[in-house]
Amino acid sequence: MNKLFLCCLFLLLMNAQPASAAEQTVNFTATPEQCVALHKGQTCYQNIQFKWQTPNKGKYCLLQAADSQRVICWEGNFLQHYEYSFERTNTTAYRLIEQSTDRILAEVKVVVIWVYKAPKQSQSGWRLF
Repeated sequence: MNKLFLCCLFLLLMNAQPASAAEQTVNFTATPEQCVALHKGQTCYQNIQFKWQTPNKGKYCLLQAADSQRVICWEGNFLQHYEYSFERTNTTAYRLIEQSTDRILAEVKVVVIWVYKAPKQSQSGWRLF
């Protein structure tokens, strides 16, 4: 009985495969992950290199997460990287989605940091000499 059970279990495990290509993990990176502005609140300018690996079949898009603005779309594994001109004042998340279902496959964040905080405002408009 135990041998029969182990044999059946072995056969089931050998045939186990993801239900679809979309269920496979998708590698997604942004380089660099940080953009440095001089002062808090200033626009940060940086060329960001996005890299990913998507399955052969399907249509995919790279989009900004906050407003769902599409940056670029492609089919299959035709496109594996994209250079993007980042111009933002705050941290922004980007997502890889499956175009037909809008299902999120992966997400990365580009963090905006600054060297100096915003200058402090004086408590009064008067200056003493």
